[in-house]
Amino acid sequence: MSTPLPALLFKFNITNKIKNKKVSDHVLRFYLNMNLRYKITILIFLLITAVTFAIGGYSYSISKKQIINKVSNSNQSVLKQIDSNLSRMQKTIADWVTVFSLASVVQETLRSNTPDSVEIEDQFYNGPTASMMNQMLVTGNFDYLALYGSLSAPMFQVATDDSSGAYGLDKITPHNIYKESVALNGASYWFPLTEENNVFIQSNRNDKLGMTRIIRDIVNGNRIGFVFVGINLETIRRTYLTDLYDQDHGILILNESGEQLLAAGKETNDKKAVDFVMKQAEAGIMSGYTIVNLQGADTLLNYNINANGWITLYSVPLSSLTEELNSIKSAVLIMILASLVLSIPLLMFFSSFLTAPIKTLLLSMRRFQNGQFEEKVNIKYWDEIGQLSRGYNNMVANIKALVDDAYLLKLKEQEAELKALQSQINPHFLYNMLDTIFWEAEAAGQDKISEMVINLSRLFRLSLNQGKSFTSVAKEKELIELYLSLQKMRFKDSLDFVIDIPEELHPYVILKLSLQPFIENALIHGIERKRGGGCVSISGQLTGDQLKFVIEDNGGGMSSETLQKILTLPDESDIYTARDTGGYAVQNVQARLKHFYKGDFTLNYTSVPGEGTRVEIVIPAILNDI
Repeated sequence: MSTPLPALLFKFNITNKIKNKKVSDHVLRFYLNMNLRYKITILIFLLITAVTFAIGGYSYSISKKQIINKVSNSNQSVLKQIDSNLSRMQKTIADWVTVFSLASVVQETLRSNTPDSVEIEDQFYNGPTASMMNQMLVTGNFDYLALYGSLSAPMFQVATDDSSGAYGLDKITPHNIYKESVALNGASYWFPLTEENNVFIQSNRNDKLGMTRIIRDIVNGNRIGFVFVGINLETIRRTYLTDLYDQDHGILILNESGEQLLAAGKETNDKKAVDFVMKQAEAGIMSGYTIVNLQGADTLLNYNINANGWITLYSVPLSSLTEELNSIKSAVLIMILASLVLSIPLLMFFSSFLTAPIKTLLLSMRRFQNGQFEEKVNIKYWDEIGQLSRGYNNMVANIKALVDDAYLLKLKEQEAELKALQSQINPHFLYNMLDTIFWEAEAAGQDKISEMVINLSRLFRLSLNQGKSFTSVAKEKELIELYLSLQKMRFKDSLDFVIDIPEELHPYVILKLSLQPFIENALIHGIERKRGGGCVSISGQLTGDQLKFVIEDNGGGMSSETLQKILTLPDESDIYTARDTGGYAVQNVQARLKHFYKGDFTLNYTSVPGEGTRVEIVIPAILNDI
């Protein structure tokens, strides 16, 4: 079954739309992927082109409109001249017909119903009206005249253009022209004499404009005659329209019904133009102009409606009005195109100037990506690009500091792990040996040794934490409990400790071995040096979104010099060869806290000689399953 044509057309339109969208997307993507320099150049060039052509088009439109308005005003003057000439023609012929119909010889002949054309002709050519008739015929005011009485044949007929053979009244009276003339009751009725309505002249030599009128008896007012006057259209053009038209200018005369009476010059009788003018006439707009297309060319059409209802149209081709303007437009267009072409190098220069800092920044970024962490961009201006370069410099400096920090920390961790391996040999071997010692002690009944061994084994396992950097608070708490238990066995009755870390803190994450070094430091610098021993207390609490740990001892305390030495231990100190390992551990904890928590931690270390030491650690509260 074949697909219907509408469905095929719809499918074709949809396919074309999809293809056009794909093409536009490809063009847009191609433009967006271009070098920034070219993007700026193309964008500015297109904007300049659009603005230039918009201004040029607007200027041309305004100039054209002004020219049309001026020519239209001039054409209205021509229309008034035409209307004046035609009104004068109508009045002249109407006045002559009035004098003719009121002449005594015409009245008497028509009244008597005994027409004597010889007598009438004698009166016109030899009588009182001879001079008037001669003037009318010789000067060309009309070209044909026929006078009818009550009989069918005309009483009098005269022609100047060899037209002959007047029709009888019996052919005229049934026609609409006669009825219109009677309805006007003595006024003149004007009409174009065409083949369709020619009931007056059997052999008409030229196109004519006709005028009819009934004649009444001046005594009693009865209708006693009928007169027809014909004026050649060429006579009207020659006499009344001289120098008002040519082959490019057209004149069209219409009656009140829109029927053509006369045309001269360029063809103007166009249906659209006539319909427009008739609508204007119906609306009571007696004059104006419009642009119409006549014979394939835009034409300025002026119109005017005179007092007797005749409509005069005057047409002028727009091309003749805008010829000079078009030459100016062409010259301006060439200048604009030349300027746009010449502006391309200038645009390229300015775009290069604008994008040079970005290019410099991009090259620096590429070097930075290749590992050159000393990169820095020189900032010349404080615009957006300058601010971006400043941010880039700060970022590079921060990254370099972080890389150095992480690198050094990694080296230290690796070094510590290596030395731990060297010193501890194999953790599994150590665990196995401790388990063996534990069972041997159990077998020998040495419960205290068994407890020490099992605590030490558990302590090692918690310390290693499977190589992870973070542990839970619960495991850290267990580690320090084991550590202090072992230390209490060593110090015997000279060491007491209190661990107050509530269970609600157990699920939180803490950096492993972040509390033990401070406890060890308290034992080394406090409890060991105090005669009679002392007490260490460890407490923890949740404060908002932070964990707070406090390690206090009532030992001998430390001087400010000793405290400063512990907190600023040089990086090259060796935990395994240094005499004071407690200070190194504290400094190491500080470095690890700074690395993992950045600036989001607090470490306060206070000590008073003879009274004790207090350490306060505040870190972010982080929940995790470990």
